[in-house]
Amino acid sequence: MSASGLRTPKLRRGIGWRLLLSIMLFSSVVTLVLTVAQLYLDYRTEVGEIRDRFEEIGKSYLGSLGGSLWSLDVDQIQLLINGIKHLPDIQFVEVREIGRGNQRQVVVSAGERGAESLISRDYPILYSSEKDQAEPEAIGQLHIEASLSGVYGRIADRATAILVSQGVKTFLVSSFTLFIVHRLVTRHLVFLSGFLRGYRLGAPDTSVRLPRSAPNPADELDDMTAALNAMSTSLAASVSERELALRQLRLQETALDRAYRHFTTQETAAKLAHEIKQPLACVSTYVQGLQAQIGADALNTGELPVLMERIAREVKRVLEIIAATQSRITSPTGASEPLRIAEVLLDVLPLLRQICDDSSVRAHMDLSGAASVVMGNSPSIQQVAVNLVRNACEAMVQMPPRQRSMRLTLAETNSRIGFTVQDTGPGFSPEIVKTGHALFASRKIKGSGFGLPIANAIMSAHGGSLEIANDESGGARVTCWLPKSASGGVD
Repeated sequence: MSASGLRTPKLRRGIGWRLLLSIMLFSSVVTLVLTVAQLYLDYRTEVGEIRDRFEEIGKSYLGSLGGSLWSLDVDQIQLLINGIKHLPDIQFVEVREIGRGNQRQVVVSAGERGAESLISRDYPILYSSEKDQAEPEAIGQLHIEASLSGVYGRIADRATAILVSQGVKTFLVSSFTLFIVHRLVTRHLVFLSGFLRGYRLGAPDTSVRLPRSAPNPADELDDMTAALNAMSTSLAASVSERELALRQLRLQETALDRAYRHFTTQETAAKLAHEIKQPLACVSTYVQGLQAQIGADALNTGELPVLMERIAREVKRVLEIIAATQSRITSPTGASEPLRIAEVLLDVLPLLRQICDDSSVRAHMDLSGAASVVMGNSPSIQQVAVNLVRNACEAMVQMPPRQRSMRLTLAETNSRIGFTVQDTGPGFSPEIVKTGHALFASRKIKGSGFGLPIANAIMSAHGGSLEIANDESGGARVTCWLPKSASGGVD
């Protein structure tokens, strides 16, 4: 599959939009915090300027107000406090005469008193005559009120300007960031996800190429693309290796099946030969009886004994042939050599796993714990293991896949080493458990009944035995035992 034909994705909701919202939210919080801090500093500055203005009034106006109040020049006092009233944020100014006893005191004011949000200050108005060298005398009081409404208004206007300007800037920067992230990152991520979604093993072209000019030097997206292409190549190689391994496993399975059919023919011949022995023995008995009857008849008794002797000799020959066949059947199944069961089974372990996989059976295989040596023929023992595992998988074919399980383990006693195949199928019928491994008795729907007798024959040829049973928790259990070798280890 070629990635060059994939369309470049459009901007859509996803990481980019979440990034945009995150930037805007974070920028808004930062802007709000900084704006509050800035407005607090501006408020302190504004209030500080009002206090400085109070100090400047005290320095500049108190002397003039003292002379005017001493001379009771009300017009001059009014003119002076009007000047003070026109200073920024000054709301109310009042000059009040004090210290004249019961006489009417002079009170001159400008503006209106405030009820809240104000700063006030009182200054004593002092006067001393140039002729008198005494200390200045307090003749009045200057009361000043400054309103904070103007300060609050300016702070609010400044906050509005800051928030609007910062909001516009944050939106523009976030939008540009979204565009850049989409252009440089997210559209390529969506492109790669589309490639992976349509990826198929075995396609003519499984490489991916980003729809952009290659940057110099390569960036992270180029590294990801290279990693995907390397993974695709590795998967294709792994698939090829797996197919080759499967073909080799099939060849091995074919060879073992061929051996299986060979042993099936031999076992059948052995059983048939055993069955033929009895009727032939009866024929021999009948011939002997006929010989006795003919001996009492009028036939030529001189020829009949010769004829009967020949019949008996041929019957004896058939018996000898059957005995020879049985002797070949019970002979070893091939050249014996020192073996370790774990190593023998390890050679066909991939085939056993493949048999389980083909039947959707979970395989648990533990080939540890038995290191002693036995004398035997490796292909024959492998054939028994493959046959038992295949039979176990076929016996569970009617069960749900999640209930299918097979376990292959090793066992060792003082004198024997064996391997056990245990499944979670329906188990053996009472007849099979009772008879051991009767010919033509099978627990499978279409089983021929040759499997267990053949396995028993091979184990017997090795001097071993085969044990079958039903597990208490359900399923069948078959154990193949082989005697330990007393000659030594494996070369």
